[in-house]
Amino acid sequence: MIMWTARDPLGPTPGASFADVHALIRAHLREAASALAERDVPAPEPEGKLIRPVVAYAMTPPDRRPELDDRFWFGALAIQMVHDASLLHDDILDGASERRGLPTVNHTAGVGPALALGDHYLTGAYRAALATGSAEFLRRFIVAVERTVAGEIRQASHVGSKVDLATYFEAILGKSGELLGAAACLGGALLEAEDLDERAALGRQMGALYQQVDDLLDYCAGAATGKEPLKDYRQRKWTWVLEIAGVESFDLSDGELLEVVFGTEAHGISAAERAVRALEIRADILLRRIRKLRLDASLIEQLLNGWLDQARLGVEAQLAQRSSIAAPAPAPDIATAALRREARALGGPEDWPAYFGRHARTFSLAAKLFPPADAMRISTLYAFCRFTDDLVDLPAANQSLARTRARLAAWGELARSAFEGQATRIPVLDQVMDDARGAGVPWTYPEALLRGAEMDLNGRRYRTWSELEVYTFCVAGSVGGWMTHLFGLRDPELLDRAHALGHAMQLTNILRDVGEDLERGRIYLPEVMLTKYGLSPAILRRARCEGAPLPELWPEAMEELMRRADEHYARARPGLRALPASLRRPAAVAAAAYRGIHGEVRRNGYDNLRLRAHTSLARKLGLGVLGLLGTEPFTSTQRITGATP
Repeated sequence: MIMWTARDPLGPTPGASFADVHALIRAHLREAASALAERDVPAPEPEGKLIRPVVAYAMTPPDRRPELDDRFWFGALAIQMVHDASLLHDDILDGASERRGLPTVNHTAGVGPALALGDHYLTGAYRAALATGSAEFLRRFIVAVERTVAGEIRQASHVGSKVDLATYFEAILGKSGELLGAAACLGGALLEAEDLDERAALGRQMGALYQQVDDLLDYCAGAATGKEPLKDYRQRKWTWVLEIAGVESFDLSDGELLEVVFGTEAHGISAAERAVRALEIRADILLRRIRKLRLDASLIEQLLNGWLDQARLGVEAQLAQRSSIAAPAPAPDIATAALRREARALGGPEDWPAYFGRHARTFSLAAKLFPPADAMRISTLYAFCRFTDDLVDLPAANQSLARTRARLAAWGELARSAFEGQATRIPVLDQVMDDARGAGVPWTYPEALLRGAEMDLNGRRYRTWSELEVYTFCVAGSVGGWMTHLFGLRDPELLDRAHALGHAMQLTNILRDVGEDLERGRIYLPEVMLTKYGLSPAILRRARCEGAPLPELWPEAMEELMRRADEHYARARPGLRALPASLRRPAAVAAAAYRGIHGEVRRNGYDNLRLRAHTSLARKLGLGVLGLLGTEPFTSTQRITGATP
């Protein structure tokens, strides 16, 4: 039996972090999959976002989760198996060669084996659903699978035709909503709840919202969805985005279509921005209904906010790209020529390790543990990242914001050209992008870093922790993913852990630099945190610049920030343990030494508004040793996921 145990402290606890719940769910699904394997039923490795099992968990009342047993996880796995079967079939229909950064089954083994595996997952899912022992869930599950297929057929029947919104929503409530509807009532069915229809309806609406976000992102070239942008339009699939934008046909060119969707309308915003607002309203309505049922609204809110942040970021990136294209190109002597001179001043490969050592003492110390060739690649990557940051953080005296924007845009164009194999004659740029291209690093990582620099330039404020994590991914999580690819590691789970380490280190960076950032006019602390502790930019500036005492609840606020960072460090640790020794040791030392800044902030009496916390060389070495001891490699029977000692 897969019962809640002492290792599952999150079982009955509402408001747990999404990362921890996700790890818990993945572990239980793996156990359920192993149990099925003993019955000769193949189940996919639980990968990706696991949205349907997460919804099943969240839609079970927290106070009743201790009553759940292995039947719940068989039901959650059954739903996930149907979804994975549909992905296999989609890859066949689309002729896709890659999914989640890995080759597809149809690409590596052929259409026949991929089709057979998808069918086996689908039929095996019924056996998993039967193992729940709930006739009510089995009935709803069977209907959901049939309606999912019917929704796909319904949408396919409209290819090439404009449809009204009612027809569109009917299709997506089937193809994307039905499985989430079944997931939403899984726990309730096992616990014999009376509100199953309401839960199922909410699940279907969540599925429709997810599909709407996905359809919007299809028009955002920088959204990193893993699929070719504008694919729906090119395949003549009508979606709600076209209705919002007033598009009447499939005859527009790519440029004309993007202009209609992202161009400013008479009321001052674009159709894409109106679409984002519509999504926000729908999400708010869903949350209100979920709260009335006394379900785990905090977890659902994290899930929905993640979707909304994807939509916001995708639209923002596309709007920024459109603005840079629409704006008059800066004269070469103003932007590009000057950039070339400054970037060439970084010198060649023999100069970059010293540059690394001067500007990143903690990271360069850890990098000494890399083999020489790997250390050089890291030094090169650091030089590119540092130069990009300095374009925004250290603009020339009296340089206008417009010129800084032009320089950043020009740097982005040069980076893209180098990534595509065009020689820029800037040594650091040509080398770092040649390394990236050769290692299969996706362009989405350098693009995200450039987008993060643009966020700094715009002085963006963050309302929630979820919004802040969009930023921390851009400026740090993306670098973790980039480095992981550089070393030939592409396992999705390992990449997720690398992103987590980036989030953790950037939150520590925010903790250390909060006072200096304030002087630059930047506040990264999310508004929800400031409100919680009675803080405001004015209060922080008085303490920083006018000698006012630290706000009364400032230590509590900083402890929350450190706790958030620690959650990401904990999530990253299993990934460190899974690395080969040549990579594990420097990564563990860097993580431990950087996390040591938390202790320095505490020793400074939490006065990070006026004092910059830093660790001595001796302390860095001591922390590095502790980091190494805490990241011993896995044994042959251990996996990346699961509890860590």
